[in-house]
Amino acid sequence: MPEKVSRLQHLRSVRAWLLWQLRRTDDTIAELERQEAAATRAARTSPPPPLGWKLAMRRAGGGGGSGSGATPDAVHTGDCGMAGKNTKPLAREQALRAITEDGVTACPYCRPDTDLGVL
Repeated sequence: MPEKVSRLQHLRSVRAWLLWQLRRTDDTIAELERQEAAATRAARTSPPPPLGWKLAMRRAGGGGGSGSGATPDAVHTGDCGMAGKNTKPLAREQALRAITEDGVTACPYCRPDTDLGVL
């Protein structure tokens, strides 16, 4: 015949189980807090990707030389896909000068003039 468990023994067993669950919950909370803190630190310390600018060059007819006779076509942001393959990287000052002083057009799609503060 099975031995009857007293109510006190039953409550002590429930309490032990609840303490075990509480410890597991606390461990899970602590781990999630560590993950969130690490993600926040990573987001705070990661600099934004550099935008940069590039100058699309138009090849002059004939010649066939690499880059010989190429003329500036348009200024683009560094991530613009409309620039084509024949490009030259530009610093901010060079891109600004190309648009404002040299008369090079700004790409109508990526609008580098907006990023450079030229309107």
